[in-house]
Order: sequence, then C-alpha cells, then structure tokens
Amino acid sequence: MAKKNNKNGINTRTKHIFLLLTSIAIIFLSFYFRDEFLRLGSLGILGIFIINVIGSATLFLPAPGIASVIAGGIVFSPFIVAVVAALGSAIGDMVGYILGRSGKEVFLKKDSFWYTIFREIFHKYGFLFIVLFSFIPNPFFDAIGIVAGLFSYNPVRFFVYVLIGRFLRNLALAYLGAAF
Repeated sequence: MAKKNNKNGINTRTKHIFLLLTSIAIIFLSFYFRDEFLRLGSLGILGIFIINVIGSATLFLPAPGIASVIAGGIVFSPFIVAVVAALGSAIGDMVGYILGRSGKEVFLKKDSFWYTIFREIFHKYGFLFIVLFSFIPNPFFDAIGIVAGLFSYNPVRFFVYVLIGRFLRNLALAYLGAAF
C-alpha cells in the first residue's frame, strides 16, 4: 500500500525519514558542541533558556540544564528562571518525541498485539508517566519522549505535561539556588 502524497508531492514516509534524520542530527550537534553551549550561561535568562533547550535535546547524555537553573536562581527571580528553563526543556524534549514519532512511521509496519496494549496503557496513564519522569532528574525521561512519539501520544499534551513537570522541578531547583 503506497503512502499518500501531501499537497507538496512529498509522501508521508519521506517526510518521516526527514524528521528522523533531523532529530538525529540535532542530538549529534548538541553533543558535539556541548562545550560551546556551556558558555551561554553568560547571556543570563536567555542563556538559561538556550542551555535547557539544547540540554533536553541531547538524548541520554548529561547536560548542564540543572546547574544553570540552580545558578540562575542565585542571580534572578527563581520563578522567572523556572518558567524560562521549563519552556526551554519542554521545547528540547520534543526532539525525543519527534524521533519516536518519525521512527515509528519509518520502521513499524503494523500495530502488533503488544504494541496496541502498551499504547493503550501509555495513553491512559501518560500524564502520570510524563509529569513524574520530567520532574525527577534522570536520563530515562528521554525514553519517555521517544515512547510517547512511538505511541502517537498527543504532541500538545506531551509538551504541556513536560512543561508542568519541568516547571515544578526547576522551581524547586531555582529556590535552592536562591537559598545560597
């Protein structure tokens, strides 16, 4: 069965392959230039935003996002730091989501029994998985983003739930920095 072409004449599979390769390129470039991104802290609030976007886009690799939030809380309003860092993190975490979503479209042909079961569980409890794992500092959250994409979880909900979890975490971290 052939994939439908969109209005520009590009078929869906080609679009998803492009998104998959773009996601992988963003991850690679974020890791490759990580030392340059650390210098962005001198840009203040904008630097905190950029560090958190890039830090969240580097899947499964340690990133300086948490340190930028704590340090930002020392200098700026902890609430503003938490909002900016959470927005940056949520945007960066969309890379994992897009990687999962485009990878699904490229590599999976049919919905298997187990895929359907796990997709239904994730859709039912997605809010809990996403908010909890985005709140807890851990490298496993990147897998949650990929899984959300694989299971075609609503991207707006994914973004909002990540934003909630990251905001709560960053608020605590920024107030920790402010306490110093």
